[in-house]
Amino acid sequence: MQVGALFKPEDFAAYAGQKVLVLCDIEGAEQALLDPQLAPALAGMDLIVESHECLVAGITQTLIERFKPTHQITLVQDDGQRSLQAAPQWFANLAHLDQLLATWEWRSGPTPWLVMRALQ
Repeated sequence: MQVGALFKPEDFAAYAGQKVLVLCDIEGAEQALLDPQLAPALAGMDLIVESHECLVAGITQTLIERFKPTHQITLVQDDGQRSLQAAPQWFANLAHLDQLLATWEWRSGPTPWLVMRALQ
């Protein structure tokens, strides 16, 4: 395994034709990286993308339009509510404010997720 630095759209080509899941959470840079015009290999890859709508207005719809021809897309809205299933006892013993702060992501707005399954 090799860990690189900046991943660019043309870098997807190295994985073309392989079974690939792209998990993308890049704080607003998804518009620049996830462009099928620049990275045609994306057409055959599954993607899970956190869409930073709070940082780049309209990014969610832009990504949906880009990938609609090649992917089945599910939009998962994030309402900001957090609940922990089977939270550890120490967490349950915290004050409510501490529980809130422990699970709050400090987002200024919505960050929906796009689950995109390649049609090929």
